Amino acid sequence: ESAIMGNIMVSGDEERRGSSSHPLLFYPIWVYLVLLALARVIYLQPWGMASERKRAIQGAQKKRQERFEQTKSRLNTEDGNVVESRTKIVGMGFEQLRDALQQEQLTAVEVHEAYLWKALQVQDRLNCLNEIIIESFEWAREMDEKWRGKKEKPPLYGVPFSVKGNFHMKGYDCNLGLGKYVDSPMNDECTFVTHLRYLGGVPFVITTVPQALLSFVCSSSVYGTTANPHDITRGPGGSSGGEGALLAAGGSPFGIGSDLLGSLRIPANMCGLTTLKPSEARFVVQNAHGGVPGRGRLGLGCGFFTKSVKEQVLLLREVLGHPAYTSLVPQSARQRLDEGATVEGRRKWRIGYFESDGWLAPVPSVVRAVRETVDKLREDGHEMVHFKVPDVEKAAGMMYKNAMPDGGKYSRFLYSHDVVDKWMRQFVTLLNVPRCLRMAASYLIQLVSPQMALLANESVGSLEDLRYTQEMTDKYIQEFTEYWKGLGIDALVCPSFAVTAVPHEYPSQLAPCAFSTGLFNLVDYPCGTVPVGRVSKADDEGINDESVFPVGRNPILKLMRDGCKNSEGMPLTVQVVSLPMEEEVCLSVMATIEKLSSYDGKLPGEHSSTKS
Repeated sequence: ESAIMGNIMVSGDEERRGSSSHPLLFYPIWVYLVLLALARVIYLQPWGMASERKRAIQGAQKKRQERFEQTKSRLNTEDGNVVESRTKIVGMGFEQLRDALQQEQLTAVEVHEAYLWKALQVQDRLNCLNEIIIESFEWAREMDEKWRGKKEKPPLYGVPFSVKGNFHMKGYDCNLGLGKYVDSPMNDECTFVTHLRYLGGVPFVITTVPQALLSFVCSSSVYGTTANPHDITRGPGGSSGGEGALLAAGGSPFGIGSDLLGSLRIPANMCGLTTLKPSEARFVVQNAHGGVPGRGRLGLGCGFFTKSVKEQVLLLREVLGHPAYTSLVPQSARQRLDEGATVEGRRKWRIGYFESDGWLAPVPSVVRAVRETVDKLREDGHEMVHFKVPDVEKAAGMMYKNAMPDGGKYSRFLYSHDVVDKWMRQFVTLLNVPRCLRMAASYLIQLVSPQMALLANESVGSLEDLRYTQEMTDKYIQEFTEYWKGLGIDALVCPSFAVTAVPHEYPSQLAPCAFSTGLFNLVDYPCGTVPVGRVSKADDEGINDESVFPVGRNPILKLMRDGCKNSEGMPLTVQVVSLPMEEEVCLSVMATIEKLSSYDGKLPGEHSSTKS
């Protein structure tokens, strides 16, 4: 869920564009590229294990496709009434579906079959599923046998839900798209899933993630590339990309995922969904792969993908501080969700905002989304206060060092002697360049791109450096909080991410964009994403205008421009942040923004005009 990124603050047009290059610069750059090529040959070619890994992957792909086809045959029907009923079921909103099950207008079996039928249709178009959970047929039947005819039913009785591919499901792989972990089924179940099953939910599919969870391109050599339902030439984000794609396409009532540097919020941003990353202590999840085991001071949050803030509240109230869950995971806070404190219009807030964090300027559509949201909140009577991220240069460096506290050794192990996904090869090549070479190259690269220089330079080099990084992180969290308190704000509104959805070849080259989300993992503040509109024609024109979005010679900014071209109609969101353990405030501000906004959630062909 993370990537190695940069350390130099971007401020002012000169730094954003990068300085003019001296001719002598090109010789060392050429040498550096040769070294990259050598590293690619030495580290990426799975010598001796190529055949073994490839055979394992081919076998997994064959079994996966067979299971899809068998399930399609099992659900196949020529009965028009059944098709009509299934279409009606998957067209229901979450609340309507839940109420229909509670009132026994629908059975758990009917709903399960309808959503599996729909999910397989979505899979054919977007490739967002790892596996069908075959036991879900039996679990749905058992739900009906146990609860039909009873007045009191569990709150999620019969509601299917999708499971992110890094959450353990007993008897199923959690291979992260890596050949080395294929055919290694888990012997336990993620506690998040266990609790939702206790509440009556039925996990029915496992969704795709980026290879090794190390990018926001949702692609792997085992499962292939997942597409965005709004534009299949673009990605859905990551690392919870399969979840975002499936829900946005109507293939699941709700989904669950995790967030270490934005892995809930990035897919929500790119697919037009709502999500909340809680403070880590508020909801601790076990039996899941966290992306970087033994990570530094980065708060890992787990939560839901939904289509509205109200659906977030309905689900979170059954999870946060629930006695059954805290009994299962005693480390999780016992603080229940105060549902009354989450409602829209509860009070007039004092809200901080920024359009750019000072590290990497977002594309024009993202800036507009924040600006218009701030204007609407101000018109609604809320007090808006400009927020300047404290010591952004220091924060960026600490975030990336915390993401790889061993200097990238574990990440290199994950990719070693494996079949690297085609969209990740450039990133993995850079990951394997020796630290001394990267640091030397960073001094040259800084002349062109401060962000790329941090990619090359910022990593933990010793145990002393690791201890110092953790000390500085703790001090920064205190500094950030003191600044927040000094402004006297209740919440913060800012960009969800520096870019909108981009084609698959861009994410592994746009690692610096993750600071937009990763900053709030660094300080471990709750934060959520809420849709507010769509990219407009004027946004598409603006991104190509050097006076609107200055790029100069900076290759990161140029990649952002190229990746976000021709994005008219793609979703736009904003990010809302609140103080630790104040998820209710975050949800209330999100609900207010949702009410003031115009996003309809429809896919291309479902709406007659593009909203801006």
